[in-house]
Amino acid sequence: MKSPAAAFHPSNLLTCVSLSAGLGSIVAALHHNAAAAGALLAGAALSDTFDGWFAQRFARSNDLRALGAQLDSLTDAIAFGAAPVIVTGILIGGNASIAWWIAALTYIACAIARLAFFNVSGSKGGFVGVPTPAAALAWSTALAFNPGVTTVTLLAPALGLAMIAPLMIPRPGRAGLSAFAAWPIVLLVVHASHWSG
Repeated sequence: MKSPAAAFHPSNLLTCVSLSAGLGSIVAALHHNAAAAGALLAGAALSDTFDGWFAQRFARSNDLRALGAQLDSLTDAIAFGAAPVIVTGILIGGNASIAWWIAALTYIACAIARLAFFNVSGSKGGFVGVPTPAAALAWSTALAFNPGVTTVTLLAPALGLAMIAPLMIPRPGRAGLSAFAAWPIVLLVVHASHWSG
C-alpha cells in the first residue's frame, strides 16, 4: 500500500456505506427526524452484517485485509458507538440531564473498549459481549417508540455493560446471519412507515 487511499478499495464498500449511514443518522437527528435517524442506524447495522462476507469476494493482499479490518472497527466506533447516543442526545434536546450524558459517555466508553478488545483478541469462533451493531439496533428499536429521557438514560449503561460483559456469544453461521439481518430490515420498514406517516 502506498497511501491511506488504499482504504477506498471496492472490498470496503459496505463498510463505507455503514459509516455514511451512521453519520447520516446524526444529520437526520439534527433535522428532528427520529424515524430517518432510526432507519439509518438500522441501515448501518445491515451493511455491517454483510461487509465481511462482501469483502471476501475480492482478492486482497494481507496488508489490504488488515487495513479493511481496522477500517471496519473504526467505522463501528463511529456508527454504533458514538452515533446512537449523539442522535438520542439531539432528539431529547433540552430534556437531557447530567445523568443522561453520564450514561451516554458510559455507553461510548464501553463500545470503544469492546472494539479494542475484539481487535486484540479476535473472535475465536464467537464474541465476548454483545456486538456493537446489535447495541445500535437496540437504539434503533427504542427510537421507534419515541422513548423518554428516563428510558434512554437507563438504556445507555445497560447496553454498555452488555457489550463488555464476559458473555460468550457464538459467531452465527450463514443461516444465523440471515436471521439476524431480519432485525434491521424490520426496523427499516417500521421507521419508513413513521417517516412517511
